Amino acid sequence: MRGMRGMRGMAAAWMLAALAGCGGSGGQDDGAELDDAVTRLSATATATGTCIDSSRGVFRACRVGAEAGAAVALGDEAALRIPAGALSADAVVAIRRLEDLGPAGAANQSPQGSAYALRFAALGSAAVALQAPATLELRTAVAPRHPELGEIAHVAAGGWERLPANFYRAGDGKVLALTTRTDETYRVVLRNLQTASGDGVRRGFDVFLHETFGNEAFFGTALGLHTVLNDVKPVDAVALGAQVDLAKVPAPIVAAMLDDSPAGIDAKMAALNDPATTRALIKAGAVVGVQGVYADPASDVMTSVGVTCALCHQNVTPTVFRIKDGNGQVVAAPLPIGPLAVDGKPNTAMDAGRILSFTPGAQALGLAPTMAGWGPNRFDVRAANALDDGVNNPTDTPAIWNFVDLEAAGYPFGWDGLFVGTDALASQAEAVYHLVMGGKGAFATANGALPAALRVAPPPALVARITAAAAPAGEMLITRDKLLDLQAWMRSIASPAPGAFDPVKAEAGWRLFNGKGACAGCHGTPELSGTRSGPFAANITAVAASGDLAGGIKVPSLRGVSHTAPYFHDDSVATLAGAVDRVADVLSSLGVVTLTATEREQLVEYMKSL
Repeated sequence: MRGMRGMRGMAAAWMLAALAGCGGSGGQDDGAELDDAVTRLSATATATGTCIDSSRGVFRACRVGAEAGAAVALGDEAALRIPAGALSADAVVAIRRLEDLGPAGAANQSPQGSAYALRFAALGSAAVALQAPATLELRTAVAPRHPELGEIAHVAAGGWERLPANFYRAGDGKVLALTTRTDETYRVVLRNLQTASGDGVRRGFDVFLHETFGNEAFFGTALGLHTVLNDVKPVDAVALGAQVDLAKVPAPIVAAMLDDSPAGIDAKMAALNDPATTRALIKAGAVVGVQGVYADPASDVMTSVGVTCALCHQNVTPTVFRIKDGNGQVVAAPLPIGPLAVDGKPNTAMDAGRILSFTPGAQALGLAPTMAGWGPNRFDVRAANALDDGVNNPTDTPAIWNFVDLEAAGYPFGWDGLFVGTDALASQAEAVYHLVMGGKGAFATANGALPAALRVAPPPALVARITAAAAPAGEMLITRDKLLDLQAWMRSIASPAPGAFDPVKAEAGWRLFNGKGACAGCHGTPELSGTRSGPFAANITAVAASGDLAGGIKVPSLRGVSHTAPYFHDDSVATLAGAVDRVADVLSSLGVVTLTATEREQLVEYMKSL
């Protein structure tokens, strides 16, 4: 972690100076009083559990038995709870409030309240250590508000380095963290989830919404998608996941949708069942992610079509309209017609495979049955292109958020974790735009827009296929600047605030996650993700991964996980409880741990709190 190499001595020196009273609360007198308390508690005749308090309320020191454990608390503001057997030997443990707060926080950290130094004094010649995590509890006067996270940090490298496992307990305004550190200085910091800003973000969102990079040649000429869209009814398009941007809907259609008179509802139902309405919406640019091409500017009949990333990655906020149900009864029903919801959530209703299965190109290639079986929110990025691995592996459409912090944690992108390092998001986008979406580019070749940010080098046979798929140099449309702008936009979104959860069960789940449950073994970063060096967890899939995914499925981040159903790369579990059960069953089958129904429920509540 940041600042640990070569800096522990500096941090320890600062902390010990504070304990000695140099700039600390009360100056030299408090330091001398603490030294005296430690000496007295170290006496042979002193009973375990005996504590001495500062005359000024600055510290508390206690003799703690290794077998029994104890809680050392400084009033209601700070406490260290040491479980039985955690200490390597009996020791004197002191917690002291500091007024000299040391270095400032990082740009996205806001230190809160006092700092606290811990001191562990061995009773014999052997050094004392924490062999199991103790729980540190510090009160914060300012509650974290999303996108802030309440965390405990320790001094490192002249700054504050967050501990990896934190939990904010709103009931008493305390931040909890687990630590095995002994002589350290801690304080609460409110950390903002980092997001990018600036003109690149605005330009990148425009790329995301509108840029096809010339993939009309694939979706239009090769597949004939426009022939399907010219004749699809709005009700059928909506059933397959189409989203409609209300800001771009032509005024006559808006007026018709808002007319709730008996005659108006009949006209509304007629419009919803008329392909001409679909064509009018596409011509107006209102169907998210679809870019029509017209030989006759006056016509609404497409002669080709391109698609953008927004087709599968963008939703609108639904609007409730009065329409008729299947029995002819007038009901109030939400339809995906509304303002853009720029929150990073994927369009889980989008059944792109089924839409493509209707195209003449997919049917001619014999791919229609396979595509139709992928289901909503899934797409096989290796189907019918240079990446084709000969197996059917549709994968989930992931959320777009927290990428700045994930990159800092060494997170790999893509379900197979292939994209890592500088500009990994832009590089992955180049691969998708060129190889998956048929845009005019040259990913991973000499003419590519960016150096390919890959964790491993592709095999020669794949390199040859990628090279053959590259557009001629004079036809390149995928550019470095647009990829970097898109990357900036993807880095601009933070995960949504948690919804409702049971705080008592969530705290118990936090302890399980970082202890008995063994969850942190895979989700071990502060972003609750895996890293580029692993681990991968292909053995928790419903069906064993194969083809290019057989090497392992990347461990995703769990922040915002309650907003990302369905779960796993294959969308094989519908609920968060089901996802926890799946992992718990695998851990049990491997002999790692067996979790009770209550413990599984506690883990679910903790996940909801993220």
